Amino acid sequence: MDPATSTSGGTTSQNTSPITDPAELHDIIVRQGAIIRSYQDQVEALQDRLRSASLAAPRDPPTARSESPRLALPDKFDGSADRCRGFLRQCEVFFAHQPGMYREEETQCALVMSLLTSRALEWASAVWEANPQIRSSFVYFSGMIREVFEYPAGGRDISLQLMELHQGSDTAVDYTIKFRTLAAQSGWNDVSLWAVFHAGLNPKLQMELACPH
Repeated sequence: MDPATSTSGGTTSQNTSPITDPAELHDIIVRQGAIIRSYQDQVEALQDRLRSASLAAPRDPPTARSESPRLALPDKFDGSADRCRGFLRQCEVFFAHQPGMYREEETQCALVMSLLTSRALEWASAVWEANPQIRSSFVYFSGMIREVFEYPAGGRDISLQLMELHQGSDTAVDYTIKFRTLAAQSGWNDVSLWAVFHAGLNPKLQMELACPH
């Protein structure tokens, strides 16, 4: 049997003999063109279905952004009574909108401490180490700030309370905290405060301060 005859009915990939018949070559080109057009028709039909499905599907509402707005730090607080409430309100708003960074109250207290200046910082420095609750509870810390700086202590004259304050049975640390709390509201200068503080100490401590080893 003629090899050319035996392979003429096979596929072009199996036919290793060159095609010399123009009619056969024309038929192959026509068949390949039909296959290509069929693929193109299928692709276009698929694209049409996808476009139709996209138009018919309800649009999802825009998702709300979960990012918190960037807020400026609260203004620093120097112990002024007329600024106390506003300062604490700023801190509350700041923490409420920065839950990722200031979730823990210890972090909140640390930031508040960093925003204190002048007599407010002097008072807080005296009680920071002695009172662990101030370092761990913003509610407690802010309440202390409000009590010391926004409201007069006991409704009595601060100067009178300072002059009447004595250590008595208190430890030196407790006496210092009480004194600093009143001093923060007094407006006295450092020289006057030191004189009154020294006078309120127990005699033994006064002697130790007067005669350091």
